[in-house]
Amino acid sequence: MRFSIITPSLNQGRWLAENLASVRKAGGEVEHIVIDGGSTDETLKILRAQSFASWISEPDCGQTEAINKGLRRSTGEILGYLCADDYYEPDALTRVAEVFSADPSLHVVFGDGWFLEGASGWKRRKSAGAFSSARLRSGNFLIQPAVFWRRNVLERFGEFDPELQFCMDHEYWLRIGAYTRWQYLPEPLATCRLHGGAKTSRALIPAWEEAALMQARYGMLVRPRLEALWMRLGGEKYYGLKRAVFARIGRWGGGEVGK
Repeated sequence: MRFSIITPSLNQGRWLAENLASVRKAGGEVEHIVIDGGSTDETLKILRAQSFASWISEPDCGQTEAINKGLRRSTGEILGYLCADDYYEPDALTRVAEVFSADPSLHVVFGDGWFLEGASGWKRRKSAGAFSSARLRSGNFLIQPAVFWRRNVLERFGEFDPELQFCMDHEYWLRIGAYTRWQYLPEPLATCRLHGGAKTSRALIPAWEEAALMQARYGMLVRPRLEALWMRLGGEKYYGLKRAVFARIGRWGGGEVGK
């Protein structure tokens, strides 16, 4: 069972080497494709020094275009994307392949993940829980790098919406959710790094406003708009303070905790 993992990248060289190493250690047969948007940091030096991943570096219109570009180049049966500042847990792809192999009727396998506070070493476990379309309409409970889908999903439902730059994953899950079979693997498969340089961290208000407009397509009108309003009125400051507090906790103690 061959995986195609797409890594969109732009000036994330600080984290890229760990990302590349994690894909090599995740197990299974893997095609790793890095789509870089024309980085000016150490990214290209790192990519040229390795021989595992294929890559291109050229200007693009953002993360969603990069993911779609990688999907078009992919050849694997199982697909996923891993942002350059995130990484897989050891043997994660081996475990995912076992679940897919055990039930050929499955379309999507997803698991838990860790939230890592910058470079502090402090990881908080995020449990996704069982899948249901109703849950997904209440909010995106999925940990994006811990979601994997078969190629026939791409062939049936197409690529990510290029008009979306923040919530393209949530929209895709909503688009396919009611028409596909999902299996939850209650293990941490990937780590999401939370840091000030991340795209969403730099643009919380636009991200939530885009999410509200997207969810309106699916009939979710009131709650997403209220959440976007809350973010504009005070939520951005709340999340900024939360990041600062958690980063300090990480520097004090580190370690892993459940959530």
